[in-house]
Amino acid sequence: MKPLDVAHFKEVSSTNDQVKRALRAHGPEGYVCRARKQTGGYGRQGRLWTSPEGGLYQSILLRPTRDISTLPSLGFVMALSIRAALLRLSAMPPDSIKVKWPNDLMVGDKKIAGISMEATAGGVCIGVGVNVFRPKTDEELLTDVKYEPAFFADLAIGFTEVGGIAFGNGYEFPNQQEAIDAVGDAVLSSFWQCYPVWQANGFDPFLKEYEQCSYLQGKRVRMQLLSGDVIVEGTVVGVEPKTLCLLVNDGIQVVQVNSGEAHLL
Repeated sequence: MKPLDVAHFKEVSSTNDQVKRALRAHGPEGYVCRARKQTGGYGRQGRLWTSPEGGLYQSILLRPTRDISTLPSLGFVMALSIRAALLRLSAMPPDSIKVKWPNDLMVGDKKIAGISMEATAGGVCIGVGVNVFRPKTDEELLTDVKYEPAFFADLAIGFTEVGGIAFGNGYEFPNQQEAIDAVGDAVLSSFWQCYPVWQANGFDPFLKEYEQCSYLQGKRVRMQLLSGDVIVEGTVVGVEPKTLCLLVNDGIQVVQVNSGEAHLL
């Protein structure tokens, strides 16, 4: 694997926009845009993602060789990579961070991270947002309107004797930005180890782990489109191994859901 090339910016409209421009300019796989702040960030399905300083915002340029039908599972791999990175840095117990289908990360019923993925110009852009530090004002909260935010700093970070920042697993940093960069680097390292496995074998090697840390597993949900139309109501019983559709038992049959949002009942 070639080394990742991380470009740092103080402020951008969106790290996704930067990477998509690089894709159209025939940029190489492994280019990463990381910004301290976004003025027009967005998440899955184009939802607005407020992006004040204190969060991690980064997007990566990929040129996968697998069949296009398997691309959605790459977002699932990134979700697992973020979870692995946060657990490694924080020393939190494994069941403290769950993955919510298709690719949000939850701590309890609060959202700590989200992912967006877009295919364009023969490649893929995966954008990552992680709530690391709590912003200065409530108006700047990094989250969508559906879930309260969780912050990595509240869960895993303390302070050293000289006023620096310490993660729960013994990592220390002199300031907030270096701590955020460490989270970004840990996510990239985790994903860059998983990516060749996915390229060679698809999602099969990751399926068991995903099911074990599924936020929705066993819960009653209403699956709903952005338009408000209800797809199905029932209990989540897993994901379909090949398509990764969410499997929802409505009491009569198991319905495969490939889009929409899950609302807990």
